[in-house]
Formats: sequence, structure tokens, C-alpha cells
Amino acid sequence: MLNLPGPLDPPLIQFDSIHVNSIADASGIFIGTNAQVNWSTSSKSNSGLGEVSGEHNMVWNNINTVYDNDIIDAPYTKGDLIIGRV
Repeated sequence: MLNLPGPLDPPLIQFDSIHVNSIADASGIFIGTNAQVNWSTSSKSNSGLGEVSGEHNMVWNNINTVYDNDIIDAPYTKGDLIIGRV
């Protein structure tokens, strides 16, 4: 006869500490039993220069142009627009 294992114990995950350096759109930190409903995010960003990182960097005499001719910057998709939601 085949011996199947019984119900498993719930997984145990233990953190000594949690350090969050940044939170982005549609991110969250939850503790305990919880449910997140109606979460949605839409965003758009334009960058004419990009990113300068490091130490002692200098940017001189820039002319940056962003041509953004969108009629709708972030169209609603997949039920993002929920009537009555604030």
C-alpha cells in the first residue's frame, strides 16, 4: 500500500530584521494574515538626460529636450479603472 505523507506544517520564515531602501509603485510590506484587493498602478516617466551616477561626476552645458506627444500618457488596461474607487 502506498504511504502518502500527511499534511505539511506551514513554512516558517524568520527575519532578524528587514531593511527597505526604497519602495516602488505597487510595492508593499505586509505582516500577518492579510489580503490586498484592487491594487493597481500606472505610471510613465520621461527623461531627457538619463542618469548620472558615481562620485564627482559633472554635467556641463546640456540642452535636453523631451518631445512627448502622447494623447494619453498611461492608458487604462485590464480593469485598472474601477468606477467608485478613489
